[in-house]
Amino acid sequence: MNTLCVTEREQKQAAQIRRQYRSPQADKMAQLKKLDGKVKRPGKWAALFLGAAGSLVMGAGMSLVMVWQNMQQGIALGIPGLLLMLLAYPVYGWITGRRKRKYAEQVLRLSGEVLAGSSQANQ
Repeated sequence: MNTLCVTEREQKQAAQIRRQYRSPQADKMAQLKKLDGKVKRPGKWAALFLGAAGSLVMGAGMSLVMVWQNMQQGIALGIPGLLLMLLAYPVYGWITGRRKRKYAEQVLRLSGEVLAGSSQANQ
């Protein structure tokens, strides 16, 4: 009789290798996470870009005021930078909201399948 003694580490490694060869349809939770990222990522990037650009513009305006004592140009440059930073969160909400409406049906269907599968596995 041939007995194979497999350690817990080897079992985890085998499971990881097995996941790489399964079809993408088999792992519904991974699909759900990917879809969730697809919904949220564009809004995050847009907000990140607006916030970073706004802080750089506002910083340039502050430099004009504090280093070169050029008050008018510094304020004229700092206020638009501040406005860009203030727009970051509403733009994130707007983009994410639109994408949530676009992908809502797919996310709900897929999450329902995951929840149905987990309730069947628990019984």
